Amino acid sequence: MPTTLKIEIKDDIAVLTFDLPDSKVNILKQTVMDELADCLEELGRQAGLKGLILTSAKKSNFIAGADISVIENIASEAEGMALAARGQRVFAILAGLPFPTVAAIHGSCLGGGTELALACTYRILTDDRGSFLGLPETQLGIIPGFGGTQRLPRLVGIAEAIRMITTGARVFARAALRKGLVDEVVVAENLMPAARKRILHHRAGKRSRSLCQPTCLNLLDRVPIWRRLVFSKARQIAAKRSGGNYPAIPAAIDAIEKGSRDGLSKGLENEARLLGKLAVTETAKNLLKVFRLQESFSQVDTEPARDFTNIGVVGAGIMGGGIVALIADHALQVRLINRSTKGLSVALGFMNKLLAGQQRKGIHSAALSERIKSRVTYDTVMRGMDDLDAVIEAVVEDMEVKKTILAKIAGAVADDTLILSNTSSLSITEMAGAVSNPGRVAGLHFFNPVARMKLVEVIYGEQTSDMTLNQAMALSRRLGKIPVLVKDRPGFLVNRLLLPYLNEAARMLEEGADIGRIDQAMLRFGMPMGPFKLLDMVGLDIAAHVADILFTAFGARMKPSPLLTRMMEAGRLGRKSGQGFYDYSRSKGAAVDPGIYPLLKLKVNADRQVDDQEVVDRLILSMINEAVYCLEEGVVSDAQAVDVAMIFGAGFPPYTGGLIRYADKVGAKEIVKRLDQFVSSIDKRFEPADLLRRMAKLDGGFYD
Repeated sequence: MPTTLKIEIKDDIAVLTFDLPDSKVNILKQTVMDELADCLEELGRQAGLKGLILTSAKKSNFIAGADISVIENIASEAEGMALAARGQRVFAILAGLPFPTVAAIHGSCLGGGTELALACTYRILTDDRGSFLGLPETQLGIIPGFGGTQRLPRLVGIAEAIRMITTGARVFARAALRKGLVDEVVVAENLMPAARKRILHHRAGKRSRSLCQPTCLNLLDRVPIWRRLVFSKARQIAAKRSGGNYPAIPAAIDAIEKGSRDGLSKGLENEARLLGKLAVTETAKNLLKVFRLQESFSQVDTEPARDFTNIGVVGAGIMGGGIVALIADHALQVRLINRSTKGLSVALGFMNKLLAGQQRKGIHSAALSERIKSRVTYDTVMRGMDDLDAVIEAVVEDMEVKKTILAKIAGAVADDTLILSNTSSLSITEMAGAVSNPGRVAGLHFFNPVARMKLVEVIYGEQTSDMTLNQAMALSRRLGKIPVLVKDRPGFLVNRLLLPYLNEAARMLEEGADIGRIDQAMLRFGMPMGPFKLLDMVGLDIAAHVADILFTAFGARMKPSPLLTRMMEAGRLGRKSGQGFYDYSRSKGAAVDPGIYPLLKLKVNADRQVDDQEVVDRLILSMINEAVYCLEEGVVSDAQAVDVAMIFGAGFPPYTGGLIRYADKVGAKEIVKRLDQFVSSIDKRFEPADLLRRMAKLDGGFYD
């Protein structure tokens, strides 16, 4: 049986290399943990060793974390607690070795990998863009269970440990060094020499700073009044952010507090207990399903017909700048073309602003930012484009303009160049008609902000070829996105589902409901922002444009609220104009503008104050119903595509497992019952889709 660990000893320094057979990444399976324990115990008995270096043979991964399938199959609190305790024992062996240990990290180091690194005396990280540490367990509904909640605060301080663990944020090289998470940052070629040097210069008797060498911040953490202040503030922030929907976040704070108060041993025991308790919750099970969804859609089994090296972007501005920055950041050459130099300046300025922000966060070094900028060339005319592998059009959302631009692109590039339109609502089939070979045209709908939103809708028209789709999916993955294949129908998927949600909020406002109450209800449900703030962010003009397209296509159930038109006529376009439903001119942050009610000739009805359940039912059930229409029409292939798109494209609460999984929990029969009640009491727009009625009769679920 092939082994995962390889040990080499040279000049009395042992090197333990992780290399999980038949896998692109190292995972801490139970067999790996058992093998690691045996290796560490054997090394601990060897006389004369000066130290141990732990590293990886994988090109871009140190250790990806624990085995997710084991966590998925935890059936009881006791089983989860025992799993954590076993991992803690292995890392305790590592932390207790009689010589210095160094985690030499190149590539991703997450979850159990970071916990292993924390148990070492030293941590050295390469300055590569793909090298980072992180403890993302709370994003899976659990907490770090192999000592992470105990060793991390002793290394970086309580406040920073809480932030890292409760957000699950990745920490890149420069930031990791600044926070004290790693001891040194080096170029990849110097990783092993630097690790050896650390061991050779280790002072006898010095142990890991996480346990015996506290920083000034660690000393402050020992002051009881300071700890109480930090934990109190952390709980306030956690309550606001989690809304009670993510129990792992407050549990992580509890775990850190217990260890800081009662010591490492008690802290580890409590950590294992809490992990066992969380692992069997519905939230954890749903979040693990979301993880699997993301994994499966990020690794779609398509072979690219080409190796992408040169990409063109036609159309500048904020969106164009975001796309250019994304391409360059993923080590591809990019050619930006815009007819005005002003537009080029906007796009390049936006890219520079993004890079500056990434430098501040420690994601990029100044040198890497300059390398990224050097990958971008630009021009005001289409020339020298015959070597481009793909061209992404990102001009204004106007059909005639896009058709003209696509025809020009087709005349300037090679016959086999992929032509992609970044459109949020316009027909790819119609657009492709302007191109001599429409089979090479597809949609590539990025979501704003491009750098942060993971989803890309890959839209196929009536003549889009399979090879084009394979290439578009492959390019999306090459750019670090989650691609979902979507049929060319009005609004595609995400915007089509959001429109009924936003429109229903406006209808409730017409009836006398309060803007703030509606937004707060959806925040408590778990949406990243309320529907009115989302309308302001999207722009009322854009929302009205998409609403008109969907109304034309689908009729009465998509009839837009007249409030959208009234807002546009009043010049209230949302955040970009400074005023929408919220007022953005205030120095203390946006607040609902009380002047909006008289402006729209509305009056808050004291007798019509809705409760959270009514808001959720009217907005979310409308979205579910439209999603079922999309499944009927084959807009996407299945329920999984809907869920991954809505989570990563619209921020639908991950703790639910996704829109359709939430529908399955409520039950088709109950959804139809509530929608029929709305048909009787409000309007026919709530009429359930035929497929939803059939599911109700079968009393089944879309995932069954």
